[in-house]
Amino acid sequence: MKQKVKILLAHGSSNSIHGQQVNALATTVSELLGEQAGTAFLSDDTLPEGAHVLPLFMGAGKHVTEDIPKLIAASNCTLLPSLDSHAEEFAAMAYNHATAESKRINLLFALYRFAGFQSLAAAIHNQNKRCSKVAMASMHSEPSIESVLKLWQSDGIKQVTVQPMLLFEGHTLARVQAMIDSSPITNVSLAPVLSQHEGFAALITDCLRQKP
Repeated sequence: MKQKVKILLAHGSSNSIHGQQVNALATTVSELLGEQAGTAFLSDDTLPEGAHVLPLFMGAGKHVTEDIPKLIAASNCTLLPSLDSHAEEFAAMAYNHATAESKRINLLFALYRFAGFQSLAAAIHNQNKRCSKVAMASMHSEPSIESVLKLWQSDGIKQVTVQPMLLFEGHTLARVQAMIDSSPITNVSLAPVLSQHEGFAALITDCLRQKP
């Protein structure tokens, strides 16, 4: 039986580094998988006929609930289980990176928004004893990154690490950086996006191995 083509489906961005990171991930995943993993983006009209497709999305917004199923149906493809089911692993990955040198840190998780990202928020909350102080903020709703940083500043917190719960860099990461730049707390560091964390490619490879 001919092996099904495996595709990593990403959002896409006019920011070139987004595509570069998606393609770099596909290269690493292909090596781990022992077979070629291709890439596709939401702007594509069709996908390879009959492919097994893994959407690279953390939440369940309109793209996941409407746009991707339409693209899958139009291409006669098979949709693999979503990344949402691996929220605990993504949260652990972020905590592992943040606490690699010390657990005495103040960690602010930046989610795209809270609606549609409930599993990820719950996973972060479940592991919040792993460092000194933990909070969650939104890039597009309240409580926003700015409002949480202002609250922490009023509480006397002087050093914060912001972990963007984004898979790749792009315009949204630039938005997060702009929020940090306007923060009243001067010592705020921005952690890498998840695709740059150790173990990310291996996790995505395992997702591609899942049965539909």
